[in-house]
Amino acid sequence: MATLELKQIRKTYKNADNETLKGIDISIDSGEFLILVGPSGCGKSTLMNTIAGLEDISSGEIVIDGRDVAQVQPKDRDIAMVFQSYALYPNMTVRGNIAFGLKIRKMPQEQIDAEVNRVAEMLQIDHLLDRKPSQLSGGQRQRVAMGRALARRPKLYLFDEPLSNLDAKLRVEMRHQIKRLHQQLETTIVYVTHDQIEAMTLADRIAVMKDGELQQLGSPKEIYNKPNNMFVAGFMGSPSMSFIRTRVDLDENDKPIVRVFSGDNQQHVVALPESLRSQDGNEIVIGLRPEHITEKLDEETAVATKVKLKLEVLEPTGPDVIAMVKVNEQEVACRLSPEFDVNAGDVAPLYFDMSKAVFFDAGTEERLLV
Repeated sequence: MATLELKQIRKTYKNADNETLKGIDISIDSGEFLILVGPSGCGKSTLMNTIAGLEDISSGEIVIDGRDVAQVQPKDRDIAMVFQSYALYPNMTVRGNIAFGLKIRKMPQEQIDAEVNRVAEMLQIDHLLDRKPSQLSGGQRQRVAMGRALARRPKLYLFDEPLSNLDAKLRVEMRHQIKRLHQQLETTIVYVTHDQIEAMTLADRIAVMKDGELQQLGSPKEIYNKPNNMFVAGFMGSPSMSFIRTRVDLDENDKPIVRVFSGDNQQHVVALPESLRSQDGNEIVIGLRPEHITEKLDEETAVATKVKLKLEVLEPTGPDVIAMVKVNEQEVACRLSPEFDVNAGDVAPLYFDMSKAVFFDAGTEERLLV
């Protein structure tokens, strides 16, 4: 296990107009599982490659256990990496692939055999040791790639979108496998993905990136419930947070409110937290997760506002139904119970749980502190 500190990491490619990485600062504790997440082209894989030493940085420090390794060769950084493409040697058996790194380090054969058997048993691939990669399924190949990394027992593990080539069912199974391994081994892991479900389920902390910049670093709960801005709020969650643009007014009692309009142009008044009184006359954006717009809320904790909404589209998922409605001419997702007897086109009374709402400045798109 090791600590990792990324200090003002910058990366500019030759002949490029813009920086790919723009001063990334992240500190990772020993044994922590950090996930880098963001859309394609945000710089997360580039950042991963700079940690591994596969790409040079333009400036900054990469500190592993107190040692700056930014100028150290990849082989001397004591890092193991699991690639998206598995990168197995096709002419070697599973045993040979797992043992390869150990042989390079001239480990005694007896220790190599013991380590291969340990890793194979842990990953439940001991019955595959004499097969070649061409005889394995995608999930089995991924476990072999993980086994090769685990056998080295390095200070730091890097996973670069390791599950993206697997089908949906296998991705779920491999997520469970990786989670169990981390709990057993308490290893330090940096994991890159564009899949926000992987990020939410696996990470101790999540680093959300956009255009080479770190947008937010926090626990899955913090990222989900208290996003720094509309980008983070919209990127994390499935379905993602819905945004309702509106203007703050004061009612006859000098309380802050907004007026929202349903698909059939009915007006509804929604009360806001007292702290938003200072936004009187300003445009804001209300962010609500689908589970915070539903047919029934826990009345003890919810601050509920009843709104009649036309259900334009219903998407049954099994445990719930995702309904799409229009609020202020914007499409909004709601999460309904499968027992709620409604059809597409119905107008139904739904409740906004304003205690869970997140508010953003309509201009800067940054979260308003309330």
